[in-house]
Amino acid sequence: MQVTINAPDNLPQDFIQQQITELEAKLKQQANRLIANTTNSAKEQAIMQLSKRCASLPELDHRSSDEILGYADSGIGVWGVGCGGMNNGC
Repeated sequence: MQVTINAPDNLPQDFIQQQITELEAKLKQQANRLIANTTNSAKEQAIMQLSKRCASLPELDHRSSDEILGYADSGIGVWGVGCGGMNNGC
């Protein structure tokens, strides 16, 4: 992309060059932010697709988390008390 800047003839050339350099840096920062936002969006979409795919898989083990981890057999529960310390009707 080409940009044309019309600057008065009485401005020092080094001042004009400094302003151009600062403008280039700001434009690069904004472009990087846009790219990062686009990349995050693509990552979010990929994660959502993966989570939907996982959610659609059949449940192969119908035991509760406590049963799978062995807490149900010990009677200790997750928080060190029976039934996990929760009032969940155990």
